Amino acid sequence: MYRIGIDVGGTFTDCVAVDEETGAVRTCKVPTTPQDQSDGFVAGVEALGVPMSEISLVLHGCTVGLNAVLTRTGNTIGVITTEGFRDVLAMGRGQRPGGDQFNPRWQREFGDTRRPFVPRHLRRTVAGRIDRDGVEVVPLDEAGLESEVRFLVGQGVEAIVVCLVNAYADDKHERQAARIVADVAPGLPCWTSTGVHPCFKEYPRFSTAAVNTYVGPLVQGYLERAERRLAELGYTGPLMLMQSNGGVLPAATARDRPAYTLQSGPSGGVIGSQRGGGRIGLQNLITLDIGGTSADCAVVADGRPVVTTELELEHDVIIALPALDVHSIGTGGGSIAWVDTRGALRVGPRSAGAEPGPACYGRGGTEPTVTDALAVLGILGQARFMGGTATFDTEAATAAVAPLGEALGLDTPAAAQAIVDVATAAMVEAAREVSVYNGIDPRRFALYAYGSAGPVFGASIGRALGCESVVVPPQPGEESAYGLALADLRMDVGEPVVKQLGELPPGALEDAYTRLRDDARRTLGDRPGIDVTRWLDGRYQGQTWETPGVPVPERPLDDAAMTELRANFDDTHRRTWGYAVGHADVKVTMARVTATVALGTPDAPELAASSGAAPPSAEGARIFRGGAWREVPVVDRAALRAGDRVDGPALVVQPTATTVLDDGDTARVEPTGHIVITWGADR
Repeated sequence: MYRIGIDVGGTFTDCVAVDEETGAVRTCKVPTTPQDQSDGFVAGVEALGVPMSEISLVLHGCTVGLNAVLTRTGNTIGVITTEGFRDVLAMGRGQRPGGDQFNPRWQREFGDTRRPFVPRHLRRTVAGRIDRDGVEVVPLDEAGLESEVRFLVGQGVEAIVVCLVNAYADDKHERQAARIVADVAPGLPCWTSTGVHPCFKEYPRFSTAAVNTYVGPLVQGYLERAERRLAELGYTGPLMLMQSNGGVLPAATARDRPAYTLQSGPSGGVIGSQRGGGRIGLQNLITLDIGGTSADCAVVADGRPVVTTELELEHDVIIALPALDVHSIGTGGGSIAWVDTRGALRVGPRSAGAEPGPACYGRGGTEPTVTDALAVLGILGQARFMGGTATFDTEAATAAVAPLGEALGLDTPAAAQAIVDVATAAMVEAAREVSVYNGIDPRRFALYAYGSAGPVFGASIGRALGCESVVVPPQPGEESAYGLALADLRMDVGEPVVKQLGELPPGALEDAYTRLRDDARRTLGDRPGIDVTRWLDGRYQGQTWETPGVPVPERPLDDAAMTELRANFDDTHRRTWGYAVGHADVKVTMARVTATVALGTPDAPELAASSGAAPPSAEGARIFRGGAWREVPVVDRAALRAGDRVDGPALVVQPTATTVLDDGDTARVEPTGHIVITWGADR
């Protein structure tokens, strides 16, 4: 039997089948179908060539929700909120990006004058108030609420979200409002902010609920189509959806939690990196996934991915849910190069996408992309692209890059090299965002490079960061899909507990964890082997920002356990921020539980040992590197064995990725099939 991982990217849909007995992996790529991602999803399942009767599990990462957020193509939704709080969703947290602190023209991207998720006339207010202690101060105006719901229905909204002030303390008004929405507009999707996630901070809770509702009907419709089309193919098993937290949930459960899945694709790659790094003894990794439209960076420290409780999709668009802390930039293989009004070369964030794609794909693209630049430089070619089975037009790539070179006063190869250099600099900066700027020393970390373009840039980026090595996994082009097949079931739940640690009533925190544990287990269903981990968010009294991920002792919370919990908070604060304040009071803000069920996907088989002979080299390639054309050997990765060594300069090729080695680089093949690249001390 096989487990299938399908990851929908901006240009290609990556597909992996893992044999549940041996761990053997087979892979393929099919073009992504932007009009309906389920077309590419089903095509990928079929292209793997595994009979439906031999598939036990399909695990999926999709970008339907994230694309809708970034392009503002979600559903038309209405908001019901408390009187006086109509503009919370347009105001955000009042912060500016660092680069626009003094820009008088800067405007919030989701503000009412730009691209709001909910226009102001669809944000409606009602009387009613719960105070911060959960006491009803003003009863909910049911007649006014009913009138506002009828107004929104008349405006053609496709879903409604209820976001009321202080609902985290008592959500009875939100539940009351949801019942009225159901009575007035039966069948209209409706979410409440506390039903999505009851965090106590007002704007993060509102933002999370609004984005969840904005993409909800779209994601639900997509999952229904995907499940139906799988059934039509004869598949009878479950469809699992990757979440932003790195775990999967059954599609039937994830359907009601679309905000939990917005970063599903990048999360799969981080899980694959964690597993791969562990196999070769590397616990500290900076992961770099370079695909067609973006480069995604994350950190695995001490064998665990770094988790955030406030995922920022774009500036100040907050998803206040546990998620792998992935930083994404709009630089990838399909990113379009252009010259700005100052005459400077820029790369991205606009992408050629899957249609028409880069010019060299022969689908009608004419604008110069990073992939076209690599074609001009000779790094990619017809024989090496998709194993020689797909169209690859180097002349079209040259025709696309040449006008850009003329605008810059460069010949075509030099312009192509400039495109690659600018893209590389942007990706180095993205990796620094998740490492150096968060107090992580890259010299103690390996760079784990994947995505089809990851191995092209990996060694250059690793050297620029000062990493100890660069790791290229066995199937870099499909690593995110492989990570999906390796993922475990996971459910994160939380409950606000806004009290000083020393003032919590006896048993209050223990009772909260009991409720959360029971809730998580209900969601995961009657499954054996559910593992529950308890943790909390908190801050020193007077602080604004929380410290998440504080471990809670897995025993009754008596006085000794609470003392240990306080010590855990100080340790976590010191590790996160570089200091601790042992004399300050600690305020707990959220109790959290993570429940997981290991699905037990086996590791891939190891390679046979090397014979000691030099790795075979195919016909060489002529590439433009360091300002000059040169001949370099081309090594077929499929011919490499454990212990083999390849010295740069060289290209190590496989059907969906090319690993570039420069002068001084040395690639060593591990028994697991991973390539580990190192370089001399003088580099």
